[in-house]
Amino acid sequence: MVRIWLYVLGCWILPLQALTYQQPDSRLVQLTDAGSSADWQVSASGNWLIQTETAANPALEVLQQHSVGLAGLQINLAQLSAGLGRGYQQINVQHLQQQKRYQIVAQAHQRLFSPRLSPDDNWLSVVVAEQNGVFIELLELKNGKRKRLPQRLNAVLGIQYQWLADSSGLIAAVAPSGSTPAEPAAAAQPRTQETTGKKTALRTLQLLLQSESDAAYFEQLIQTKLVRISTRLKSSVIAELPLHSFSLSPDNRFILTQRIVRPYSYRVRYSNFPRQAAVYNLRGEKIAEAGELALHESSKTRDGRRIIAWQPNQPATLYWVEKSDDKASKDAIWQWPAPFSAEPHKLHDTAWRFKRLLWSDNALVVLYESDADTEQERGWIFPAGFGSNAQLWYQRNTKDHQALPGEPVLTINRYQQQVIQQTDSGAFLTTGRNNTLQAELYTVLPQSAERQLIWRSASDTEDTMLQILPHGDILFTRQTPAQPPELFKLATDGTTSRLIARHHPAPAYQQITQQWLEYQRSDGVKLSGRLYLPASYDVSMGPLPVLMWAYPREYASAELAEQRTVPAQRFVSFRPNSAQPYVALGYAVFDQVSMPVISKSAALPNDDFLPQLTANAEAAVDTLVKLGIAERGNIAVGGHSYGAFMVANLLAHTDLFAAGIARSGAYNRSLTPFGFQSEKRSLWQNTALYTAMSPFLHADRIEAPLLLIHGEADANSGTFPLQSERLFDAMQGLGKAARLVLLPYEGHHYQARESVLHVLWEQQQWLARHLNATPAMQLLHATTLAE
Repeated sequence: MVRIWLYVLGCWILPLQALTYQQPDSRLVQLTDAGSSADWQVSASGNWLIQTETAANPALEVLQQHSVGLAGLQINLAQLSAGLGRGYQQINVQHLQQQKRYQIVAQAHQRLFSPRLSPDDNWLSVVVAEQNGVFIELLELKNGKRKRLPQRLNAVLGIQYQWLADSSGLIAAVAPSGSTPAEPAAAAQPRTQETTGKKTALRTLQLLLQSESDAAYFEQLIQTKLVRISTRLKSSVIAELPLHSFSLSPDNRFILTQRIVRPYSYRVRYSNFPRQAAVYNLRGEKIAEAGELALHESSKTRDGRRIIAWQPNQPATLYWVEKSDDKASKDAIWQWPAPFSAEPHKLHDTAWRFKRLLWSDNALVVLYESDADTEQERGWIFPAGFGSNAQLWYQRNTKDHQALPGEPVLTINRYQQQVIQQTDSGAFLTTGRNNTLQAELYTVLPQSAERQLIWRSASDTEDTMLQILPHGDILFTRQTPAQPPELFKLATDGTTSRLIARHHPAPAYQQITQQWLEYQRSDGVKLSGRLYLPASYDVSMGPLPVLMWAYPREYASAELAEQRTVPAQRFVSFRPNSAQPYVALGYAVFDQVSMPVISKSAALPNDDFLPQLTANAEAAVDTLVKLGIAERGNIAVGGHSYGAFMVANLLAHTDLFAAGIARSGAYNRSLTPFGFQSEKRSLWQNTALYTAMSPFLHADRIEAPLLLIHGEADANSGTFPLQSERLFDAMQGLGKAARLVLLPYEGHHYQARESVLHVLWEQQQWLARHLNATPAMQLLHATTLAE
């Protein structure tokens, strides 16, 4: 039996306890097991619609499968995968003009991933993850027959497969054999590392390689066969190599591969290991070496090449980005067309650091670059390709969402590649949100960047454009706070029709009231948050116990901090891992509470972290009290990750809260000495800052009870479980009230149904113990019982 380990400290010290998994109030259980969210995608032809429904939380036994931590990955050895996530429970595919509809449902111990339509719309491929492997299944859309490809995938570095352009089959990264290489026996041997004398400051990482034995086993696990498999299930091997990634050339004559090579590192994850790129034909013959990516053990930009890819508007032309040797530029973009015999050609030098590049099927190119020191980003339009006069499209602070003019709409070209969608006149399409967060669709003239509005969503709903169909109709989703996203079509004649209707996944929560609160902190900065109140509650009934949930964010100015990025019309799903569910138990929940930390004058945000954090919390508490929703001394504060760090600091430096809930946090900043969150200075550059911001070092000032929850397998940078354990040890030694819950097999975010329910139970018990049930709450409970 799996047990959760608890350390509890109240007025007396209790020893380590073993506790079986508990379940919270039935309303919280029902919410956890409620219907899943849905997403949609449409084939390039506009004929087929795919609807995916997210899988429920997996059973704990799924997480219990034997795994090993290597090179920054938690590798499931039986399945030969890492980091797949929850996946889908159900995939529906339907023809938009004909009465054809198919459904794929995950069976017991299965999850579905990566649904893709073949270019000719005759096949749907779906990845099925089972306990002993990850497989591709094909659904023939003309008759509904299904077949499974015999080889299991090697999904250690992700699910990798791609349809051939003629739809005759696909290229897939599969395991070399049907069984996973045996884990080597642990050897008793010294482990040594030695510095190089160079400064290579890095963030705190986990699950790294620890020995040559680890390195050898990792090399075995990533060994992959790259195979061509026909829809008739005939296969041929193209190459066998320690594969990082692959991609077909747009004309399907070549495959670009990147293989991971030595020397590996004990300091960084696999993505920073050296890689060698090569081009093969589909017969498995190596055509050309395409360069290498060097080992990257630094927080700075990787030296040499760092991006190698196919140009999507050309049959077989590689392009890459590499760090420039020219002091006048940051990066250089190079081009190399097949047959790869001529010298590569430099396309462009960037003044700032390359960020990304979008191509069109014509000459139009949109280049994005950024400057980390100033937190600036800008977009350039090259109307006639590199070499033509560039048009500065925009420049903004990376957190200035209102200054972003939109995202170019992409379409599928003749090579089945994504390119910028253009009108017959040469204008390109962009989609985004205006200052009131309404969705908009524009055309933009490449020569002048002038734009013209062609669609704006309604103001009383949140609409999000998905795709422009070949005949001009627009597919978009629409939602309201009480209505989950549904799929709509806007026809070229201006009529709107609903294609897919959806019901509220948790009807018991439909009567919950909610509102956006806007208020100010003492220095005039505008703040906001979403307030949830129980059904049938009215402020005339008196105050309620309150749970407040937040996450701090850094900004360069008050204007940026005051921008709202979440539309008020967004559907509230009452996710079980949020604070929202507790409104059903009679609590007021103040969620998404603004916690901005803003640069002042020439200072950096964290130079004023604690005073601003305190001012944010004081403003939120004052607002709730003035509204009559809360009473002082009866408010709990909670947060996850950096939000947990916030909770511990607020309890250490204020007396605003009666209790705290801190999940998966980091509390001792000396254990993250080369930076954390957006802080780039090291412990040795500003020891006073690290000391002041470490609640562990101020645990003697924490008076309110603190619930600490952590996954035992947390591999997130800096938030290893030791952080929660040591803060608990400190509070125990100081005679403070605390409870520590360690969840077996869980990472930074909790996945297993048993774990999610137990966390809800722990939080429910903690709130009940440390917040007072007000008369208004008691009246609500009596009303609920009477009903």
